[in-house]
Amino acid sequence: MAFTKKVLMDKLGIGYELGPYETFPASFYDAGSGRTCSAEARMDPDGGELECEIQLMYDTPPEGKPSMEQVCIIKAKPITADEWDIVMLRVKGEPFGDDIYNWQEKSCNFFRAVIQELQTDTMPDIDELLDREFHNRERMGDQRQGGGGKSPKMKGAQLMGMKKGGGF
Repeated sequence: MAFTKKVLMDKLGIGYELGPYETFPASFYDAGSGRTCSAEARMDPDGGELECEIQLMYDTPPEGKPSMEQVCIIKAKPITADEWDIVMLRVKGEPFGDDIYNWQEKSCNFFRAVIQELQTDTMPDIDELLDREFHNRERMGDQRQGGGGKSPKMKGAQLMGMKKGGGF
């Protein structure tokens, strides 16, 4: 799914076009839990690759976790002179989204949702946002949606209010 650079930046929640070397950072520290969530979008020196990253940092890491955990990384590149596309998504270190309909746009929605939480000084619930942005069935975008029931038994003439033998 291709976007203009401006549309891509809007979908990510940045609001303006990043130039070479520019970054868009957001973070929030929750003293109660000793966690920091940071999200950053950054453009490479040539302005030819955008990388968006979300990290969790712990004052005291939970058992078995490092002090810094990369939640998500998104990479976007231009595919034509005017259009950009999301070319990679990793969540919790693993490739993610290839089996999800419209994963490129959903990854933008996820990043934007995290940014919105951070900008309101709220610690994002990463699992809840992942579920909402990638798997919420109410959004009608998930391939797991299935039709159900039978097709109605109806003749074409009934739809047009015509009687047998009628016509134009």
